[in-house]
Amino acid sequence: MAATVNNVAVGTAYTSVGCNRTPHALDWGNNNLVCFAASRAVAVYDPKFAGNHGKILHTLYEHQDRVNCVRWIQDGEFSPEMEILSGSADRTVIVWAYGGTSGGVGCQRVSKLIGLDASINSVDGFYWKYNQNIATVVVAVGGDQICVWLRDGQNDEWRILQKFITKPVLMFDCVVNLLLDYKIPLIACAGDDGSVQLLNFQMLDGELSCVRTMKIPGHEDWVRALAFTVEDSGDLLLASAAQDTLIRVWRISPESSKDKSDGDKLALQSNQGQFSIIYENELKFRCQLETVLQGHENWVYGLHWQPSELKDGCRKNPLRLLSCSMDKTMTIWGADPSSGIWFDQVRVGEIGGNTLGLYGCRFGNQGTSILAHGYQGALHLWHDVEGQWKPGVVCSGHFDSVEDFIWDPSGDFAITVSVDQTSRLHAPWIQESNEEITWHELSRPQIHGYDLSCITSLGRFRFASGAEEKVIRVFEAPHNFLENFARICHIDVPLPELQNAPQGAAVPALGLSNKPIYQTDGPMVPKNAHSKSDLYAENHFTPTLLMAPPTEETLLQNTLWPEVQKLYGHGYELFSLAADPQCKLLVSASKAQKAEHASIIVWDIADWSLIGKLEAHALTVSQMAFSPDGQKLVSVSRDRNWAVHKKVQTDDGKFTLKTVAKGSGGSRILWSCHWSPDSRYFLTGSRDKRVIVWEPVAGDTLSYRISGKPLECADSVTAVACGPNILPTGCYLVAIGLDNGQIQLYNWIPAPSDSIPQWELLANLNQSQAHHMTVKRLRFRPVNGNDSGKETLQLASCGADNTFKIFNLAF
Repeated sequence: MAATVNNVAVGTAYTSVGCNRTPHALDWGNNNLVCFAASRAVAVYDPKFAGNHGKILHTLYEHQDRVNCVRWIQDGEFSPEMEILSGSADRTVIVWAYGGTSGGVGCQRVSKLIGLDASINSVDGFYWKYNQNIATVVVAVGGDQICVWLRDGQNDEWRILQKFITKPVLMFDCVVNLLLDYKIPLIACAGDDGSVQLLNFQMLDGELSCVRTMKIPGHEDWVRALAFTVEDSGDLLLASAAQDTLIRVWRISPESSKDKSDGDKLALQSNQGQFSIIYENELKFRCQLETVLQGHENWVYGLHWQPSELKDGCRKNPLRLLSCSMDKTMTIWGADPSSGIWFDQVRVGEIGGNTLGLYGCRFGNQGTSILAHGYQGALHLWHDVEGQWKPGVVCSGHFDSVEDFIWDPSGDFAITVSVDQTSRLHAPWIQESNEEITWHELSRPQIHGYDLSCITSLGRFRFASGAEEKVIRVFEAPHNFLENFARICHIDVPLPELQNAPQGAAVPALGLSNKPIYQTDGPMVPKNAHSKSDLYAENHFTPTLLMAPPTEETLLQNTLWPEVQKLYGHGYELFSLAADPQCKLLVSASKAQKAEHASIIVWDIADWSLIGKLEAHALTVSQMAFSPDGQKLVSVSRDRNWAVHKKVQTDDGKFTLKTVAKGSGGSRILWSCHWSPDSRYFLTGSRDKRVIVWEPVAGDTLSYRISGKPLECADSVTAVACGPNILPTGCYLVAIGLDNGQIQLYNWIPAPSDSIPQWELLANLNQSQAHHMTVKRLRFRPVNGNDSGKETLQLASCGADNTFKIFNLAF
């Protein structure tokens, strides 16, 4: 989606975000689009974009807390869906309308449904023909409550049809479908007492209501997932999955005269129950246990029936059930045509590793693809290729706040660091047969045991990172990554980069450091556990040949970068890092509540020696930035002051830094700073909602003053960045990130006049286009990107909403 102001078009080239770590947070519609919960937003993902490359098309923001569940509203005819439901911890359900436009996907909020007094665990919706109109039934569960809403097709107004209190039973999932021959909605809700509650619509004296029908016992632990499907015979099949590792399939069908004669006997033998529905006439049904599926070794969290297939002009239900579990596997169950016995037809997943399991699963592409999401926010996609199930390329991203990122000096890739304790490398996937360029995660250089907080580039294929620890860690790219990177991105890697580089890296048992691996004879096979220490298996590296972006399992195990250096010197957790463009000096700062701990340490990258300390601040240094010419460093702090440090040469020929200017930047914390491309001005952004440009005092290059009038913003300024080049008009392009997630682009004019203001707004990205939580960092790509064959300026951002984005700017 593009935002245009003053003839500046801003389009989203790349969005990277992980799925929320909640069950029912993902759905794959018949319109071939995937929607999933991403922090407080809903992400719309097209897995078929650019020939199965995939791309997140849009993020929808309205909720004020984490989105727990999403669902496309179904019509029972398997038509392309047009509306999305999202339920959140803010106790609301939002209905979103989706429609294709010339610019791609258009989504907007239709309604907000209120009625539950607890965080919403699951939501489902169905279109229903009622009073000669198409009504919409929505059901949601949260805590010990069930709420049913109805939208009349005549006036499009929502009303609460019924609300149920299930105390002391907590509800975890809900589904709705129609009793096929009677077109009456039936609702099923899963509880923590091991039972499934059925609700049905009732019509008495012209009044529509929703009533409890019956409770289906059977499971021995919390029921976590439900799924409805309609058999070709017209019977309704309900699948339920629980933490007892079992899946039960129930058949709901009209009661015949034979069933009435020996109903008591059948009820005892087959766990069968009868219930009645009064809708114009009294209708009687039976609920009978069809089968019990056993095969998972841990809690089963997700279920989904394969949609009906269109064959010879009519729809046939293949009766295949997909399930996923915390045992890291997805299983497709089906019945034998001759015997009717159910068995597992397909089983895919992950073996070993240190990750937790899967939270939800969905069929797609008419049953030829399956998709699941896991505890660490990753998506797992598999395609049926001529009878063989093979993993596919899918989007990925962080599942916690993205704190910082860097661009490679050549602009070929970006690396992000997050509170989820990982660093991730993002780069474009380029194919000669495909004009569309899509970005993907190609490597996970660091998987740490501490929350990562800062990162800086130390040259091509080398970076330093800091975390909630006192150690700076330096990483270099291994040989296996460089080969795959050159192949996927069509970029020539210089021979010196490949020589003497280790093949890969691995993490020792109970360790935090990525150890280099030089072994290339074959995969390392773990030995059998003979002692207690051997039970903690190492993360073993296997060289891989990649022609496409790697899967989650490969990212976790085979794309680590070896750690080449550790730097000790801080007494508290690292907070900010910076390095000069010439890669001669590295500066670091840690959290501090006293001036003695707020020192900036200067490191010589050549021999990693500590060559100086800059004592210019009294509290935590929030950000540091070197000027493009590498001669000056600006630092800003929580003490509301800024400082400029100049590069000087010592007696032994080494370079270090010396503080040459200090000043107050405002009345609140200074969060961000950046230099102009000509190294003349620097900018500061603070919590007092102001962006200030500082210029050297005439005749005194070591003193700075405010240049012109500060820019007043609508919220706290948490990130600022200046464009890589001065515009042809002599203006400077400035990007500003706010605490509320918005991003603004301005022209800053050094010498304004009465007719030309100093600050000119070029574009304003709202919380759906940019971020819906704090913008943590903004950086322009050092080189122009490519958008549909045209070179374009690109801006990247990361935020507390777990998202990393790259924008195309067209002037």
